[in-house]
Amino acid sequence: MRIGCPECEATIAASVPPGPGIHAERDSNPLLGTETQCRNCGHELELYYY
Repeated sequence: MRIGCPECEATIAASVPPGPGIHAERDSNPLLGTETQCRNCGHELELYYY
């Protein structure tokens, strides 16, 4: 996935592992997260996914 760094506006290619997804039959759909850094300025980026 490509995201933009809010500090330097560089485009970063970040990988997000597969998550369990959102399931209508479950009451709980856990939000997962991962961190990466901008290779241009070093800013830490947090990515959240289901």
